[in-house]
Amino acid sequence: MYAALQSVLQSILVFMGRAIGSLFLSVSVSGLEHIPRSEALILVSNHFSWFDGPLLMIFMPVRIVFLLAIETERVCFFRFLSRTFNLIPIWRGQVDRKAMRAALAALKEGRTVGVFPEGGIDPDMAEARERGERIEQIAGHTARHSAKLIPAQAGIGLLASQAQTRLLPVAVLGSEKILVNLRRLRRTRVRIRVGRPFGPLTIPAETPRRQRRRHIDALTTETMHQIASLLPPGNRGPYQDAP
Repeated sequence: MYAALQSVLQSILVFMGRAIGSLFLSVSVSGLEHIPRSEALILVSNHFSWFDGPLLMIFMPVRIVFLLAIETERVCFFRFLSRTFNLIPIWRGQVDRKAMRAALAALKEGRTVGVFPEGGIDPDMAEARERGERIEQIAGHTARHSAKLIPAQAGIGLLASQAQTRLLPVAVLGSEKILVNLRRLRRTRVRIRVGRPFGPLTIPAETPRRQRRRHIDALTTETMHQIASLLPPGNRGPYQDAP
């Protein structure tokens, strides 16, 4: 009974989100033909703004279970989304085994799990995230106005190698301008580009334990190249050599 009510609430929120979004945003989505039907996927995307997750949840034709930075649950809006859409809170900058198990369980159920491999929006907070610190000051870190990729965390390589499911690359362009334009009562053009699924990503079984991190880093870089290939060169940051 609860699951049915939750599904209805999700549908209502998605409908409302699209209606409200159409007032303040001009959203175009391309590449939807690349999304396979009835297949567990890891959706990977750039993360230029807090709006990226909600935008993908509203405008993508699949229900996405996102990994959500645990500190964002202090914000009522994100706490509500987390409870309603069964999002997975994660401690960034460390191997969060609980979050990893939850993500693998969702994939095993055939669901789509969403990951932002960059691990955060503000590059100035990168060192703190890598130390596993909880980012207490959320205000001011809601958008990356440079709209350029930053180096990814290794977590996506680890998850992909354990899940052995395909990955779906997605790029979101324009989301970093939404809050600024809202304050000026301007509409924002947002483009969502969906690429072709790739993978599964594997680590050779005979790989020595001490070399596994190098392979995981290589899988992470491959994932970021797939995302970067959907972005204009000026937005690719350290992944300019993406095909």
